[in-house]
Amino acid sequence: MVDVKKLNRPGKGTPPAAEQTTNNLSKPPSGQKVHQQVKISPETRREFRAKAAENDIDRGALFEEMWQFYKKNHG
Repeated sequence: MVDVKKLNRPGKGTPPAAEQTTNNLSKPPSGQKVHQQVKISPETRREFRAKAAENDIDRGALFEEMWQFYKKNHG
């Protein structure tokens, strides 16, 4: 059997210098849209897409409408 402690594992290495890091922690400009991923059932996804198509509205706009309605009615 292999002794796991003796295996050569490269690891992550040293972290990059501060000047080499990308600007990945900054907020997007105000008004810009960002991705929001959630796991939902295929049926719910199908209904949501169909409702957006029926009303000729962007899915993001439909979600924002729903969210505003929810906040207004549920605090």
